[in-house]
Amino acid sequence: MRESQYDKLFNIGDSEDAYEIDYELSGTGPMPEMPEGTRPAYDGILQSGTKKYLHLQYGLASQVTRQLVEDDKYGVIRQIPKSHTRSALYGREAVSAAVFNLGNSTVLTNDGVSLFNTAHPLLGGTEATTVGPGLGNIINSAGTYPNRPTPDTDLSFTAIQQAIQTFYRMIDGRGIPVTVRPKFLAIAPENTFIAREILGSAGKPYTTDNEPNSLLAENLQYIVMNYFTSPSAWFLLADKEGHQLKFYDRVPVQAQTDDDFITQVLIFLSTQRFSAGATSWYGTWGSFGP
Repeated sequence: MRESQYDKLFNIGDSEDAYEIDYELSGTGPMPEMPEGTRPAYDGILQSGTKKYLHLQYGLASQVTRQLVEDDKYGVIRQIPKSHTRSALYGREAVSAAVFNLGNSTVLTNDGVSLFNTAHPLLGGTEATTVGPGLGNIINSAGTYPNRPTPDTDLSFTAIQQAIQTFYRMIDGRGIPVTVRPKFLAIAPENTFIAREILGSAGKPYTTDNEPNSLLAENLQYIVMNYFTSPSAWFLLADKEGHQLKFYDRVPVQAQTDDDFITQVLIFLSTQRFSAGATSWYGTWGSFGP
C-alpha cells in the first residue's frame, strides 16, 4: 500500500459541522507620514470573499455469502477490509490531487478566480500594485498578482528561478511585501529525473560553464505525487504555515459489518466524510506545461 501523499501538502483539520466557511483579511495599507499638528490617516482591514468547504460522504460495500466465509481456507475474506482501506485512501488522494489537476479551471479561491491564475485580483486593487515595490516585471495587469506563468512552461531550471522570483516579490492585498518562500516542488512521476538533476546537482545543470547551482540555497524539496494527471504540470508551495490549501476530515474512515440472516450474506461497509480545497492562492505557484 502506497504511503499517503495528500497530508504532506495540505493543512489537515477536523470539523464538527456539515461545512466550513473560510475567508481572508487584507491588513491595513502602508503607514503614511503624519505632519506635525495634523490628524493621522484612517485605514481599516478589508475582507475577501468566502470559501466554503462542503464535507461530502464517500462509501463502499462488499458482500460475501456465509458459505464462502465458512469455507475460506486461504484468508480471502480478510483481504476485504484491506481493500476498503486502500480504496478509502485513493478517494482522499484523488480529491486532494484534483485541487491541483483542476487548479487552472474549476477550483476557485476566495477571490473568485482559479487557484493558479495569471491575474489574481488584490483586495486593495490598483493601489496595491502601486504600493508594492518592483512589480513591473512580475504582474500582468494593475491590481493583480500572478501565481502561474504566461505561457505555461515545462519544469526547468529557468522556470523554477522565475517562479521563485515571483515568491520573493509577493505582496499582500494592500501591496506590502510578505515573507513567503517556496519549500516544496510537487511533481508528477514523469518529472522525477528532471527534478533530481535540477535540485541535486552541485553545478548548474545542462551547462559546461562550471557555474554553481544557485537553486541549492533555496533548499527546495521535491515530492512525487502519483495522483497528478498531467505529466508536465508542476507546482511550488510554501510550507503549510505559508499557504491555505486545506483538507477537513469530518468523519475518518469507519468500518462496519452486518449480515442478513435470511440470505446468509455478510456485508462489509466502509464510509468517510471529508473536503479539500484552497481558501487563497498565497504561497502557491503552478504551471501546466506548454
